[in-house]
Amino acid sequence: MNSTLDVVRAQMQEAEPVLKQLDVELEAINFDPFTPSSVDAAIDRVAAVIDTLLVNFRGNPILSPLADQLKSQYRDAIQHQVDSAQGG
Repeated sequence: MNSTLDVVRAQMQEAEPVLKQLDVELEAINFDPFTPSSVDAAIDRVAAVIDTLLVNFRGNPILSPLADQLKSQYRDAIQHQVDSAQGG
């Protein structure tokens, strides 16, 4: 019988390559901070990449909430870049 820790460890090992791929794809998203449509497209792309790559973890009580947290963090990072570029 597997302990809860064994299950969590197995889930994290399964998620590790997906999370690495997610990081690579999210870092590759570019946008023009002075063009609102570019910013909106970047935010939409972030959500799409996260949803696509983490689709197999939707029912996972540990990894599923990670998707929403990542979306929020990347949205905030994009907004910070926009504010910095625009002198805000």
